[in-house]
This record gives sequence, structure tokens and C-alpha cells, in this order.
Amino acid sequence: MESSTDQTRLDRAAIWLSGLCLVHCLAVPVAFLLAPSLSAWLDATETQTHWLLFGLAVPISGIALFRGYRRQANGLTVSLGVLGLALMLLGVAHVFGEDLEIILTTAGVGLVMVAHIRNLHLGHDHTKTADEH
Repeated sequence: MESSTDQTRLDRAAIWLSGLCLVHCLAVPVAFLLAPSLSAWLDATETQTHWLLFGLAVPISGIALFRGYRRQANGLTVSLGVLGLALMLLGVAHVFGEDLEIILTTAGVGLVMVAHIRNLHLGHDHTKTADEH
């Protein structure tokens, strides 16, 4: 069985990764406006970067959310995380076109962050309850 420290590290890593993704998603459009000469390079690497971040998010979030669910079964937390990852996938894959990529990805990242924050809080509540007995 995994320790609560490992679980906390996974959730925190997922939160940081989500934050990095959020900053990236919001900063790139600003960079396009401020540095048009970088637009071609940023545009060429944008999809690869999103797939890389998504590829990191899925296993980290998946493991952390699964472990959190095993520790304290909370369907809302897992549902938020899965919905967030699904929105990220829809954005990265351009299922609804490139115009919605930033909106879908940002919403997805936000939901994943909320899920991991909930996972951390639920884990601390569970630890307190177990320690009090």
C-alpha cells in the first residue's frame, strides 16, 4: 500500500503540471501578440508541447486519482479529474477545431487542478480521522 506522502507528492506534481499547462495556454497567445517574429516557431511547436503535457498529465493524474479513490472513495473528485482530462484531450486533438483549443484545455486543466486539490484535502481529512482513532 502506498504512503500518504507518496499520494501527496503525486497530487502536488499533478497540480504543478496543471499550473504549468495553464500558464503555457494563457502565455502563448500573449507571446504571439508581443513577439510576432516568434509566431512561426511557437506555432510549429505548439501541438507537440500540448501532446507532451497531456502525455505527462494522464499517468500522473490517473495514478493519483486512482490511489485517492482507493483511500477515500469520492466519485466527484474522480469525475472532475476524468472530465478535465477528457476536455484536455478534446482541446489537444482539435476535435472541435483549433479555435476552441485554449478554452477546452484551460477548462480541463482547471478541473484537473480542482480534483487534485480535493484529493489532497480528502487525504488529510482521512489521515486525521485514522490518527484520531
